[in-house]
Amino acid sequence: MQDFNTIFLSIVIEALPLVLLGVFVSSFIHSFVPPEWIQRALPKQRLTGIVAACLLGLFIPLCECGMVPIIRRLISKGVPPYIAIAFMLSAPIINPLVAWSTYLAFSGFPPMVFYRLTGAFIAVVIIGFLVSATQRRPVLCASEAAAANCCGHHAHKAPNSTPGFMNTLREMLYHACDDFFAMGRFLLLGSFLAALIQVTIPRLTLLSFGQDSVYSIGGMMLFAFLISVCSQADAFIAAPFLEHFSTASLAAFLIFGPMLDIKNTLMLFTIFKPLFTLKLILIITATVFAVSLSMAYFPQLWEVICFVPA
Repeated sequence: MQDFNTIFLSIVIEALPLVLLGVFVSSFIHSFVPPEWIQRALPKQRLTGIVAACLLGLFIPLCECGMVPIIRRLISKGVPPYIAIAFMLSAPIINPLVAWSTYLAFSGFPPMVFYRLTGAFIAVVIIGFLVSATQRRPVLCASEAAAANCCGHHAHKAPNSTPGFMNTLREMLYHACDDFFAMGRFLLLGSFLAALIQVTIPRLTLLSFGQDSVYSIGGMMLFAFLISVCSQADAFIAAPFLEHFSTASLAAFLIFGPMLDIKNTLMLFTIFKPLFTLKLILIITATVFAVSLSMAYFPQLWEVICFVPA
């Protein structure tokens, strides 16, 4: 029990400040940066558009919790779905806040930052091309397409309130509070499960499972999907597994979780057509699994890419 308390509290205490910082940055962008600005910043050509969408998170660091409504607005404004989806999948991972939190969590293995960011970039580029090659029809539900074109005021804004800086600031604070408490629940749950696994499963069993390429990658992707932890905090949950799990399986956890988890899957089904959502889930899962598997089968190549010292 003492070991459990130590692991659990260390994960929570390390992650909470970064989660708090992340929700304020995300809420500021949500409230003060119009989607039209993002739309103008994204090229319409396929390759450059996908690459630009992957790198936009460096300047607009958003948490995955608030990405789906923004993507709905972007697509309704004319941004191609494959570019909007590339932005949705990459921005929660390829951004300075997540890079910094991953570096702090994996202080004993700094190259994990490069495994995560490079793996996510490659995976999102592949996903963007697959979506662009397979999708020709509109992807938004009819009701959502109409809703995205409306005023889009936040739910906390009073109907009779006048626009202005203070009202927008108040909206941002409400949004940040909602996000913090929503993500805090998942952070506590994820920390609890990570600590529980560490103290209950025998070390040899954990090590044998964690080093198997296929099972460990699939298992960590499922773990990431189920606990639904924010991308600013998930590295602190993965870090305790560094001694037992392969680099590829931990990278799979860190890449897949911000792209697809329980909460954003439900949101995807509410705004996209069901068939497109199922196809998108399949493409994301298969691509992240394949990229992570390549890390396990071609470690020397990835060591060069991710600056792992010899």
